[in-house]
Amino acid sequence: MPENTYAPPQPDLATTPEATAQPPFYVVSRGKFLTLHILSLGLYQLYWAYKNWKQVERSTGEKLWPVARAFFALFFTHALYREADTRLKRDGNDFDWNPKELATLFVVIMLINNVIDVLARREIGYPFTDTASLALLPITGWVTWLGQRALNAAAGDPTGRSNARFTVLNYVFMVPGALLLALACFGLTLPPQ
Repeated sequence: MPENTYAPPQPDLATTPEATAQPPFYVVSRGKFLTLHILSLGLYQLYWAYKNWKQVERSTGEKLWPVARAFFALFFTHALYREADTRLKRDGNDFDWNPKELATLFVVIMLINNVIDVLARREIGYPFTDTASLALLPITGWVTWLGQRALNAAAGDPTGRSNARFTVLNYVFMVPGALLLALACFGLTLPPQ
């Protein structure tokens, strides 16, 4: 019997449905992920890392500094993938992946990409470094997507269907990115001066 018979009924918070809980990781579909990655010229990867760490922070209650972890994704991707693997195993999901190898591949491809971008900005090896920089966009996107598949599975949405539609904000970034990408590709066809 309740202590105060005149008090309004209180909800039992212990039985709150899981559906209202935030997913432990950022969920996104393959088409949306790869499109945003390429048309933002890779900047989407920064947002991707931030959103994943923000979701982990919300689900664990730990203070994780998602902005710093996004900027230094090279150092934190192994931890992110380990967290996803732990959740997958805890939930009995036998998702087939190797988080350590995939995180290492991510780090290696990002280091190569960063070196090539520095060379391209300094016009060292033109036009090969510029071409390589553009050619690495889909490769870095695909390597990151391979990890995102596991993050989606750990969040209970393996196909990313809950975040498959493009928003107005997505288009705000995609349109200028598509124009810049088109200009960059056109610039590569021009003879060197």
